[in-house]
Amino acid sequence: MRRSILVIALLAAVSGCANLQSGLGGPAQTGLQPLNVGWERDLTVTWESGQHRGSQVVSGYVNNTSPYDLANTRVLVEALDAGGQVIEQRVGYLPGELRGGGRLFFEVPIAQAPTYRVRVFSYDRMEAGLMS
Repeated sequence: MRRSILVIALLAAVSGCANLQSGLGGPAQTGLQPLNVGWERDLTVTWESGQHRGSQVVSGYVNNTSPYDLANTRVLVEALDAGGQVIEQRVGYLPGELRGGGRLFFEVPIAQAPTYRVRVFSYDRMEAGLMS
């Protein structure tokens, strides 16, 4: 019985990872929402859509207006139809650490659409080590 539960848990974990990966570069995804609620208090996003090497991309910067350093920052780029409905979502990783007061560049390939929306999907706040 214990082995069955372990196998089921492992399959669920692998399945969850596969779903996350498909949103990163696989088929179109919809239904994703930012994981860090309230990100707008400390972060702003500036972006534009365009072409890069013959593909549609959305590129820009995430600006950290807080004093905190962040890592593992990701953006959620959404392609919207003429009615404002999401037709595709892509998650893009920002390379490096996003220092307090700093900014990081991103570029995410996505489907051609009338308009786009870009939000911060997730980040980890870096905590300073405690001195003994």
